Amino acid sequence: MADSSAVHPADPLHDGLRRVTACCEAHLEEVRAVYRRRPFVQEELWAGKIGRVLGSGPPVAMTDLACRTGLDEPDIRRAIAWHNEHHRHLSA
Repeated sequence: MADSSAVHPADPLHDGLRRVTACCEAHLEEVRAVYRRRPFVQEELWAGKIGRVLGSGPPVAMTDLACRTGLDEPDIRRAIAWHNEHHRHLSA
């Protein structure tokens, strides 16, 4: 299922896709409905990609971060802003 919060731990080709399982067809349809209602937020996906890189070793420069995530600097900044705003709302 498409899910902007899903970032694969090792394979960027699977980012944005969540594997789901269900006990029967009816349950699978319920799970699908949940993900269909959830907005796909590109900045959330980008923030996950950044988190994967930053969590895998020492801090990296912006240019290295861009290379390792496939994002450009404006998108990295948008992702960081989304992350900060999202966590501000969770803390409130």
